[in-house]
Amino acid sequence: MYILMIARGVPNDKYPQWGCFEKDQAEALASIGHKVIVMSLDGRFLLHRRKIGLEHQQINGVEYYDYYLYPQKLTDILSHALTLYIQDNLIQNLYRIIEKKHGKPDIIFGQMFVNTRMGICLSRKHNIPIVGIEHLGRFNDANLDNWGHTKKDAEYTYHNIHAAIAVSHKLKESLYRHFSITADVVPNLLGKEFYYTAPNNNEAFTIVSVGRLDHGKGFDLLIQALLKIKDKLPQNWQVKIIGSGEWRDILQREINTSNLQNNIVLLGQKNKQEIVQLLQQSDLFVLPSRSETFGVVYIEAMACGLPIIATDCGGPRDIVTKDNGLLIPNEDVDALGEAILYMVENIDKYDRKAIAEDCQARFSPKVVAKQLTQIFEDTIKNAKNK
Repeated sequence: MYILMIARGVPNDKYPQWGCFEKDQAEALASIGHKVIVMSLDGRFLLHRRKIGLEHQQINGVEYYDYYLYPQKLTDILSHALTLYIQDNLIQNLYRIIEKKHGKPDIIFGQMFVNTRMGICLSRKHNIPIVGIEHLGRFNDANLDNWGHTKKDAEYTYHNIHAAIAVSHKLKESLYRHFSITADVVPNLLGKEFYYTAPNNNEAFTIVSVGRLDHGKGFDLLIQALLKIKDKLPQNWQVKIIGSGEWRDILQREINTSNLQNNIVLLGQKNKQEIVQLLQQSDLFVLPSRSETFGVVYIEAMACGLPIIATDCGGPRDIVTKDNGLLIPNEDVDALGEAILYMVENIDKYDRKAIAEDCQARFSPKVVAKQLTQIFEDTIKNAKNK
């Protein structure tokens, strides 16, 4: 099957998270025999200069075509409709370049509604079925009034494609509530970098967490919970928080005020290899997010054999089981503290190797790629029968 993916962009050393979900999916689909081309329009407003025009590269068997012209916020100031018009024309020009070299795809696969919307004009003009997958957490909000043009653009998108995919059952419910559509559920996949190895015995009980340092990830709740239970924890304990963000100074002040600077460390941004090593050297993963459409960091920790503590904030419902961790109420500091104490006392009851094996069985690239393939095949078949 020839799959044309419309993504945010291509990750690089400077922006490793930009387009990382798309890249993982593209490589997973390519690994089971599909031809995958990824196209993207870079409309970000960034302070550093970028090369204007088309950049083409091949990474792990996938071709990437990324086009940059200008920051789209500039035209959005004048007119959002103008931005959409320019996007549609740019994506059609980029498609012509790709089709001339690679031929007509069997299916278009859009990543999140903003990119899927751009594929609708290609789908109509060239008679190609289009499927969109949604990751964005904003759809878990009760209403979309605070998200600019999201509601109008997403409504147009999801009523003009052949099939929709949500990365969790919670997100599926949210898409139905907002747009009255029924989406299939396919989880985010696990990066191949994350794997199990037998743990070393740590002198200190080590809790690790990974996420952007902002309000949504709930690190403030974690610090508050640890302050409440610190006298009940083992003499040697430490918490390593990996990530960067606008809340770093806020969290560091809270750590210092709580006199926990000898126990809680903000490690900053780390690459995947460094994260894997830190996970493998830890005893427990905790992330008390306020909202998650899925929560890739949970399965990354599980793949390394760690039991997890997650909040009932959406996506983790599809991840946490009695054998791999605890799911606690959202924004409940007392419940979080109790869960951490329970894990400290019962950590030996969790089979790290079994946690890692179950994670691979549910979220490995091959498993997820096969689920996506089935949806693509059904969509192509249904489009032909119409």
